[in-house]
Amino acid sequence: MMPPYLTFDPVSRRLRLDPHEPTFVQNPYEAYAFLHGASNAFFWENYGFWCFGGFDDVNRLLRDRRFGRQNPAGIPDSRGVGDDRSHLTAFDAIEANSMLELEPPVHTRLRTLVNRAFVSRQVERLRPRIDALANELIDRFEPGSVDLLPGYASPLPITIIAEMLGVPVEMGPQLLDWSHQMVAMYMHGRTRETEETANRAARDFAAFLRGYVAERRKRPGDDLLSLLIEAQDNGQKLSEDELVSSAILLLNAGHEATVHQTGNAVRTILAQGGDARRFFAT
Repeated sequence: MMPPYLTFDPVSRRLRLDPHEPTFVQNPYEAYAFLHGASNAFFWENYGFWCFGGFDDVNRLLRDRRFGRQNPAGIPDSRGVGDDRSHLTAFDAIEANSMLELEPPVHTRLRTLVNRAFVSRQVERLRPRIDALANELIDRFEPGSVDLLPGYASPLPITIIAEMLGVPVEMGPQLLDWSHQMVAMYMHGRTRETEETANRAARDFAAFLRGYVAERRKRPGDDLLSLLIEAQDNGQKLSEDELVSSAILLLNAGHEATVHQTGNAVRTILAQGGDARRFFAT
């Protein structure tokens, strides 16, 4: 059955659905189920482009190198940003060098260089510190109950990431503020104020990191910024803009993913019922 908040013409396969419709945002699966049954491909008028919903079609598209992440010239930005981006100069400068936005061969080069700083032995060195910090945070829990996200899921990754970058752990709350303000660009209900706040956050975050990059160039250490500065592939190195964007991506993506994975994992465990300790016996 067609949900009442959308219209779909099966002949032209044209869909009209406001992606900001509250009912759709709260539960998009009703619309997705209808569209899967109605057509594997449809033209979403609100966005101005064709969409594919069937698993086989999407699988083929993702593997076809003729298709990519970057919008061709003249195609509207699916994130809802208008033509005037003059208030997003700093934010766009970060995005322009983000691995999430780039295609091969630029993406391949950037990923290869960043991976040089993430060799397995470097990652394995973090294990004892992560274990110790996890236990330390748990030891701080008050008897009875605890709010898991601010008490554990959030401080764990932000502390580790700050230490990895070689910046003061005390800067964690400020780093999170910048991260949240930038990530809000991808959230529902974004406004001009949201965009301007994200742009200021991108500007300040980048300036903060550039200061530490300049310091590490003079006095290298064993932190991630130093490793990114030294990373080479066939004589090529990261530009400073690429280095800053990669460090910001590490925080924005690494922190958010870890927080929500931890929260959802614990929620799933508790929803199973019974003694939750059985999941942690080993």
